[in-house]
Amino acid sequence: MSRRPKMTPTERLFIGAYPGGLVFADRGREKGGDYARLAFMPYDTLVAKVETDCPKELRPLIEETLTRMQARKGEAFEVSTCGQTVLLGPR
Repeated sequence: MSRRPKMTPTERLFIGAYPGGLVFADRGREKGGDYARLAFMPYDTLVAKVETDCPKELRPLIEETLTRMQARKGEAFEVSTCGQTVLLGPR
């Protein structure tokens, strides 16, 4: 049985741009057959909910991305490969 090499925090962090918001997940852990969800930030509020079991070594990477996205308030953000966009910021 081979062991996978240990991933760095950057390699572990998955950030997905979904139609409703950004999803942050841990590639190193699974929950319910998928990567363990760490946080979610809806585009319309830009207020993130970070899960209580989010590993401390991944929090700075998540917070960095959240800060960058919150600074883009009022901008159009592309959420699909066909060019669909959403407006970032409070509704």
